[in-house]
Amino acid sequence: MKNIALIGMSGCGKSVVGERLAEVFGVPFYDADAEIERDAGMRIYEIFEKFGEAEFRRLERVKTAELAQLSGVVISTGGGVVLNPENMKNLKRSSVVVFLDRKPDDILTTLDNSNRPLLQDSARVHTMYAERLPLYQRYADVAVANAGSVEEVVGEIKEIVIKTPVTQKSRATLFSKEGL
Repeated sequence: MKNIALIGMSGCGKSVVGERLAEVFGVPFYDADAEIERDAGMRIYEIFEKFGEAEFRRLERVKTAELAQLSGVVISTGGGVVLNPENMKNLKRSSVVVFLDRKPDDILTTLDNSNRPLLQDSARVHTMYAERLPLYQRYADVAVANAGSVEEVVGEIKEIVIKTPVTQKSRATLFSKEGL
């Protein structure tokens, strides 16, 4: 079984949806950011404060390569994983990549950003979304809008992953159908 790798903005629900998706499929779940924190012995915001974003991105690249070596798991990636083509090359080799799309205003209304260094102001969230959206769309095999309950989103992902062949045609259809 291929992995299911969730990409999308920080705060879009990748961890919550990923954990539930893994339960539904009966497979292990890995949260890349949580794995980085465990390995580093500190929180993401502490890595940013002490070592800077470049060091975090290096750790993210190493962890993404490690997780991409697994088989039959659900992986929740960090929001910036798409910034490094090497990350996406590794994930695409072993995974169906699902873009979990949640609009910036929706993220801002529900997100506790106190431990998220890149989401400290709303203007930055909107800017990051605009900059990263083309990357999420480029790398995703399928896209799902996170606008409903966790169960609805998980059900939609499950249906797509099971029933939809991942081809350029289905990918284009999914993006246009949801207005992504």
